[in-house]
Amino acid sequence: MSFRGAVLAAVLGVVATASPAVAQPIGQCTPPAETPVTTMSWAQQRMGADRAWPLTEGDVVVGVVDTGVSAAAPALSGAVLRGSDLGGGPGDGDCFGRGTFIASLIAARPSSDPHVPFAGVAPAAKIFPVRVSDDPPKILDHAGLAVDIGRGIRAAVDGGARVVAVGLVATLDMPELRAAVAYAAERDVLVVASAAVPKKGQLAFPARIPGVLAVTPVGPDGPSQSANYGAPPAIAAPAQQLVGLSPQGSGHRVSSGDELSVAYAAGAAALVRAYHPALSAPEVAERLLGTADHPSTPLPNELIGYGVVDPFAAVTTIPNTDPPKPPVPEHLAVPKPAAADPNPANRALWLTGAIAAAALLLAGPAAAAAARRRRAD
Repeated sequence: MSFRGAVLAAVLGVVATASPAVAQPIGQCTPPAETPVTTMSWAQQRMGADRAWPLTEGDVVVGVVDTGVSAAAPALSGAVLRGSDLGGGPGDGDCFGRGTFIASLIAARPSSDPHVPFAGVAPAAKIFPVRVSDDPPKILDHAGLAVDIGRGIRAAVDGGARVVAVGLVATLDMPELRAAVAYAAERDVLVVASAAVPKKGQLAFPARIPGVLAVTPVGPDGPSQSANYGAPPAIAAPAQQLVGLSPQGSGHRVSSGDELSVAYAAGAAALVRAYHPALSAPEVAERLLGTADHPSTPLPNELIGYGVVDPFAAVTTIPNTDPPKPPVPEHLAVPKPAAADPNPANRALWLTGAIAAAALLLAGPAAAAAARRRRAD
């Protein structure tokens, strides 16, 4: 489901007047959201990232390669760096709105209003925005898009990002994109991308490239049944009925989109990178997979990979790094049976013989007397 056509009117049954109930008109910017949503979304509850905040709030730079990120969104005040627009200039503005929405799920600061629970997964993170396109649905050149995503990844890495969330999906592989992923890996930067594609049979890039964390969408009822996967899923994260920010206004909007799942995975990665700075990018990815909420099926699951990302567990779990110890050899010796002692048996035989002899001695005179009586008769 695309971001543009997925603006919802409610979350968890509560009407959200913070965003329009109709899709954004083609060619127009996302309107301001003026009304705050006062109900915590299912996704924010599911993530439970606030449990990790006493330890870390993710104070690292996260790149968002998409439509730019608005520095004017109040809940992102002070969080958005100048960034880069591939067409020239900064990337800290956003007409389409998706980049801002993704950035808000990652790094929105908590509200001073106790009735407004919305906040990002890593509320201390800084966002380095890279604007690749002002209108993703109009992109027809997917080879060119792949090249531009590669340029965006490089820009984010050069901007100091430790994690790069890619909201755009190309359906063609290009050497420039693979080179950009390698560029990030060489500089120890984790790239997070969506494994979902618009149409069945398409491939998802950069999610298919080795070293990229491929994220799949889940909704309040579990794995998305409508998503098409163009890459093997590694991990899953919420992507439906999400509360987030518009580029303008102090309120919220409620939207869905398979590509939004990258936000929660990237936010969790930011928490891990801030709290465990010695971990390499592959080790961060491995930690996210190892601490995910695993399904009961064999891993990886065909729909959600190693499970739904768990930010708190990713930060706090202490892995068992001790090498496996070889089993202690057991020396089992079965003792031979002791040699039989002949004395008890011999004594028994002698006793039996003695008793028999005594019986004969006693019985002899009686038998002789009986014989004499028979002869006398």
